[in-house]
Amino acid sequence: MARKNWDSTAFLDLLFNALLGFVFLFIVAFSLVEIDRKQGDIKTKAEFVITVTWELDNSDDVDTWLADPVGTVIWFQTKENGLMHLDRDDLGSKNDTYHLPDGTTVQYPYNQEITTIRGIIPGIWILNLHMYNKRRIEPASVNVEMVKLNPSHRMIFVKDFILEERGQEVTACRFEMNLSGEIVSMDELKTSIVGDHLGSNF
Repeated sequence: MARKNWDSTAFLDLLFNALLGFVFLFIVAFSLVEIDRKQGDIKTKAEFVITVTWELDNSDDVDTWLADPVGTVIWFQTKENGLMHLDRDDLGSKNDTYHLPDGTTVQYPYNQEITTIRGIIPGIWILNLHMYNKRRIEPASVNVEMVKLNPSHRMIFVKDFILEERGQEVTACRFEMNLSGEIVSMDELKTSIVGDHLGSNF
């Protein structure tokens, strides 16, 4: 009885099509994962971010004050006002320890306040630093940075300041914003805004 020659072409076609199917399913699954990851991104809308930072583990309480051209002010008692938002009132090392339910503690030694400007108001803005509570004898070195986010990330202002005593208020920057959201001028002309809210005791 003669043996019949077995043609493997059909089997190879089936194997190749099955492989293509697996590759297609892998591509679809990977694209869905990418879509889910992008949907999880946190999108923030702001025009400027101002960061005030002082030394690690420093117990001094430095506050950020910002006034817009129409007189609206944000500070630790009014963290959101107009088109401005104060992310956190950092009390120095006083509020850097967090107690967990199991009795353990977590330390966050960074001293930083972040302020965002979410829209454009043309005119003069005032950014002040205030030493609300001086707990150390040594002066505090405070770094201020202002970054413009739109249409691209650009450093506008960066400078270090020294605060030496309780109640000291420093005008870090007065800047003029135009209708396009561009900063057209800057100076450090001292302009007090703290006293109107806290009184002369501070």
